[in-house]
Amino acid sequence: MIAIIGDMIKSKAIPNRRQAQEQLGAVLQKVNQHQEASFASKFTITLGDEFQGVLKDSTGLFRLLDQISFSMLPIQLRFGLGVGNLTTGFDPASSIGADGPAYWKAREAIEYVHKNNDYGRANIQLLAQEPDLTVNLINEILKLTALQVSGWRESQVEVYKLILEEEMVDPDEIDHQLIAEKLGILTSSLSRRFESSGIKRYMSARREAELALERINRRYD
Repeated sequence: MIAIIGDMIKSKAIPNRRQAQEQLGAVLQKVNQHQEASFASKFTITLGDEFQGVLKDSTGLFRLLDQISFSMLPIQLRFGLGVGNLTTGFDPASSIGADGPAYWKAREAIEYVHKNNDYGRANIQLLAQEPDLTVNLINEILKLTALQVSGWRESQVEVYKLILEEEMVDPDEIDHQLIAEKLGILTSSLSRRFESSGIKRYMSARREAELALERINRRYD
């Protein structure tokens, strides 16, 4: 299992905090419904600004986290991920009450992000129940891709948000014509955004991180 704990960064300083909490609830509900088959236990808000859930495997994990993060912009989120076993049963509809090494590691991971966020650019940390060098590699990929995103202009963010909305998973099969039409720009202008942002490289790197994580996850079956 892969346990996820997330929260809003500096939530007490967010203007209209109540509205932000409601927005987060709506985003999580949409993800829960749309990605239902991926969950062992759906995302549940445990505190006003914190939520948790459990995935069966890593397929689409980092895209799922991006769907949440990019939907909440400009509010920033952070995530702690823990891969391992659960010592309790779990409710598919709610993750409240679930416990075990996977959750302990997710809590440890999000606390690490809170203290070590690479000048506000790193927002995900992964820890495994048992020591594993592959975890270090995955975390470095996550830090590098987070650094990459921190340099995106708003126009480049718009492109990636559309890729997420249109569920374009394979970077080599992105429909440039469709995205250009939805943005109201020429395909040549879109190509320049891809070139300057490295979005396709970003997608490929995160997908490789998912595959590496799944090899770790299988050890706990």
